[in-house]
Amino acid sequence: MQNRHKGLSPLSRSAHRISCGRAGATRGEFGRQARLERAKRGSALIGPRDWLPYPKTGIHGFIAAGTQMLESAKPQTDRNWFAEESCVDSSKSLGFRHDPGGVHLSKTMMLDDLAKVLQGSDPANSEVAARSILEDNVLAKPTGSARKLALARLNTLYGVVEPLPVQSAMLRLWPRSSAGHALLALPCALAREPLLRDCAAVVLAAPEGTALRWPDLAAALAQRHPGRYSPKMLKSLAQNCASSWTQSGHLRGKVAKRRSRAVPSAEAAAYAALLGSLAGFGGPALLASPWMQVLDRPEPEVISLLRRAEAQGLLHLRVGGGVIQIDVRRTMAQLTGVTALADG
Repeated sequence: MQNRHKGLSPLSRSAHRISCGRAGATRGEFGRQARLERAKRGSALIGPRDWLPYPKTGIHGFIAAGTQMLESAKPQTDRNWFAEESCVDSSKSLGFRHDPGGVHLSKTMMLDDLAKVLQGSDPANSEVAARSILEDNVLAKPTGSARKLALARLNTLYGVVEPLPVQSAMLRLWPRSSAGHALLALPCALAREPLLRDCAAVVLAAPEGTALRWPDLAAALAQRHPGRYSPKMLKSLAQNCASSWTQSGHLRGKVAKRRSRAVPSAEAAAYAALLGSLAGFGGPALLASPWMQVLDRPEPEVISLLRRAEAQGLLHLRVGGGVIQIDVRRTMAQLTGVTALADG
């Protein structure tokens, strides 16, 4: 068997195992997600529990149970968030997720934890992020397994160990936007968490000051996934999503939440434009897409933010004569060194 960790330091090996789901993710959605991901990759790390006997099929007469589950639960692409011509497989390779499940089944977007991990460190150095959680315990977790689980969740959301293209862009922008971290993290979490996207319309459409509580989000999730979640799970999921929208600034209040206006930065506007462009939108459709609506500002203010981003070299903007053109992929590809952003 090929040694996947040859040449890596012990810390890097531990971080890689976590990102692959081998450590700290043995229960609940993380254990299942890890096994499904290994089965989907055809990895040699698949263990006996990941397989079901099936005669004369696959290697040694077995078929991956995770593959069966993936085939029976086809992704539901939300066409509000992705243009009609967008390709699910292509968006997945960039880091967008469409499959059911996710971190919000048990946690929130973890903004405070992300800020602690990235504080004073190079976001491009995954080993530093892993060390800060596993060895320095910057998140003050009581046990080693809790640290590993926190790292696994942060890697799923933001790629702090092994970033995918959309996560790399967010991590590169993070040090440049000290006042706009919430609206950098939220679009990345939305790209990675379909369930968070599913309840976005309830929040974004609500006028400022409107009372919003978890049953409002639960109703939207139940409508999107009829019969999939129990009432208890729907309540927990809706509360986690409501907490994330509070962390981003779109809601305020601990229990009795009300709609508030989030505060975007120029970097957040550039990142939202990047995600919208990668999701297949362009021109006026990009400005009208949910990715840009997350900025919580009317179109003239969004264009003003984009002009500020252009002044920082984050994108190229052309507005006038009935033409709106936002070229953000190439500049972000140059910034991050991830060529897939330009090709996506």
